[in-house]
Amino acid sequence: MKAILLFGAGKSATVLIDYLLENAVRENWQLVVVDADLKLAQSKIGGSPKATAISFDIADTEERAKRIRHADIVISMLPPSLHIEVAKDCVKYH
Repeated sequence: MKAILLFGAGKSATVLIDYLLENAVRENWQLVVVDADLKLAQSKIGGSPKATAISFDIADTEERAKRIRHADIVISMLPPSLHIEVAKDCVKYH
């Protein structure tokens, strides 16, 4: 199973989340959607058994690193200024 970690559940992530969930069973994906607003992340996954919604502060380096270490694929839909922190952790832990 491939673990996909998606940071950001805003408007621009909606189509991507839908695509990932539509293909999750066939492709054997497990999706984790992270957003500062837990209710928003939960609404985007719609109770899918192939997805989990979580919330934490992206500035929490320990939590961010833990999540990235356990992911096969990391996607950042965060504001551009935050991509660099995610990218640094991806390089460091993969």
